[in-house]
Amino acid sequence: MGKVVHCDLCGRKIAPHAHYIVRIEVLADPSMPALSQKQIDGIDFDAELNELLEQMKDMSAEELQDQVYRRFEYKLCRPCQVKFLLNPLGKPRHRREHHN
Repeated sequence: MGKVVHCDLCGRKIAPHAHYIVRIEVLADPSMPALSQKQIDGIDFDAELNELLEQMKDMSAEELQDQVYRRFEYKLCRPCQVKFLLNPLGKPRHRREHHN
């Protein structure tokens, strides 16, 4: 028999194998900005690296990782899964006024 799990949103107990799994990945945009050869030739890579290291020196490994990639996984009950699918970012809903 499967293990009873709890919904990560509302806390309700969910019967074994009756939950939904939501996976969220947050990653930095991997695309490179367009640069001309002249711009590339003008970059002082040593200075850029030193500046980047200076910015990173007081950051924890977790803070550095969050700048690049983070993955989350949640278990949801059916009612919370329905709500999540209707508004996955939790943005406020604006009522539309109907004009006749």
